[in-house]
Amino acid sequence: MLTREHDGGAAVERTASAGPGGDYEILPYLSLPIAYTQPAHLAALATLHGLATPAPAQARVLELGCASGGNIIPLAARFPGARFVGIDISQRQIADAGHRAEAIGLTNIEFRQADIGDLLKMQEQFDYVICHGVYSWVPAAVQDAILHVSSTCLAPDGIAAISYNVLPGWHQRTIIRDIMLHHAGKQGSPQLRVAKARAILGLLGQSAQITGSYGQLLRHEAAVLAQKPASYILGEFLATDNSPCTFQDFTGKAQRHGLAFLCEADLGVSAHELLTPPAHNNVAELSGGDPGMLEQYLDLFSGRSFRRSILVKSPRLKAAPATVNPQRMLPLHLSARLQMAPARDKEATYAFTDARGRSLSTRSPSVGRALDRLSAAFPATVPVRDLAGDGPDRSRVARALLDLTIQGRATVSALPLELGQPTDARPRVWQLARSEAAAGLPGVTSLRHVTVALPKVAKAVAVQFDGSRSQTAVTQWLAAAYESGALRMTEQDRQSGRSPGTLAAVTVTEVLQTLGDCAVLAPPSRRAK
Repeated sequence: MLTREHDGGAAVERTASAGPGGDYEILPYLSLPIAYTQPAHLAALATLHGLATPAPAQARVLELGCASGGNIIPLAARFPGARFVGIDISQRQIADAGHRAEAIGLTNIEFRQADIGDLLKMQEQFDYVICHGVYSWVPAAVQDAILHVSSTCLAPDGIAAISYNVLPGWHQRTIIRDIMLHHAGKQGSPQLRVAKARAILGLLGQSAQITGSYGQLLRHEAAVLAQKPASYILGEFLATDNSPCTFQDFTGKAQRHGLAFLCEADLGVSAHELLTPPAHNNVAELSGGDPGMLEQYLDLFSGRSFRRSILVKSPRLKAAPATVNPQRMLPLHLSARLQMAPARDKEATYAFTDARGRSLSTRSPSVGRALDRLSAAFPATVPVRDLAGDGPDRSRVARALLDLTIQGRATVSALPLELGQPTDARPRVWQLARSEAAAGLPGVTSLRHVTVALPKVAKAVAVQFDGSRSQTAVTQWLAAAYESGALRMTEQDRQSGRSPGTLAAVTVTEVLQTLGDCAVLAPPSRRAK
């Protein structure tokens, strides 16, 4: 069926999609956990800025644009004392979310099918409001509705997290969007339009004859987008609306709805990751000490194209100190993937590399010991108060850990994260991850709230580790599954000449190590102890 709709004043034809969610009823958005939206992380950011927030483990959480619940279902599973509400316009995705929550027995989560624009009179209050991947991809009236709902539904001491595409950095991606829209057209199924968009970008990416910065841009984007799922291409580049804005435009609209910018979810990424020190000094001088102007100039200098902004009620910002005090790190919990490395500086006492291979070193034994303890504990968190100690270097260590966090080398949380170990007598994959593995999903959700990809055999092994079986028992199960043909060995495994028992032992050990490294193992239950 063809319908008529108006696009920039000109009538165009396109294939109608069944349901209010449009294309997303046919090609649902890939709904995954989004690490920065964890209430424990948002609460930690507020603490660093001198603001108290509701206890994350008992919080009321609203997600606008929840898709099929991939973000808040894992949170509801981890925090049964909290309450979660997810809202999305897509009937299909809301139905999928409800079925998934029901399948694992969650009673603290509710999903509602609604247009955000129709929620203006919503009276409920929430401690945390999340809106990720929606604001820039809806009409202006819905953008205002997002800010209105975020403000009116937010508790006085609550936190809102909203992501959006940012100018001028997103101008470059507008070129890619224009190309894709032109070639994909407006007719046909979403799958067909995504396939056509991929095809044209692939051809452009292979065209070495396109020289200069334009050719470099096309080839870079073609390589990046080749790895992205179809739903991402549909939502980011082929959606009717994609309206990037400047930081000042966004915060200006937020202020009109009684919301004030507190910080970015990734803290100092613009300053510390995208700019060199001289450029950052120039930005600081241009901003004249105005925090909002500093953020805007950081975008102008860095070309940043995406923001995850944290907002609070405007009166709350007046109570927030102007600077982040390292002492506010003390009640928080920290994790960091660090590895001891040879010192490059002869005077350095301790040297490490972070998760991205970047080096850091210190001549302070107290700071070095704190970093070493973080390294040993990862992926679990360590209380910052324990890392800093009670000695004369307490402030120095707190300052170093704050710098580590601002630089994106460490993750901060208001709650501790305790994990199981591969060496536990009866290892236990946490409830939700087991259900995801049993369902055959491509990845499982870790207790760090990120997706961990697992191959078929690894998923089968993960399901077995429910806290009632030892590693030996699961190894025997896997060997029997290989021998019966219930699970197939790879061609490489068959050619190795190893027996099913030997292969099973190696595989289970490797899978357990992966599950431990990726924070998928829960601590042993009290009953198991």
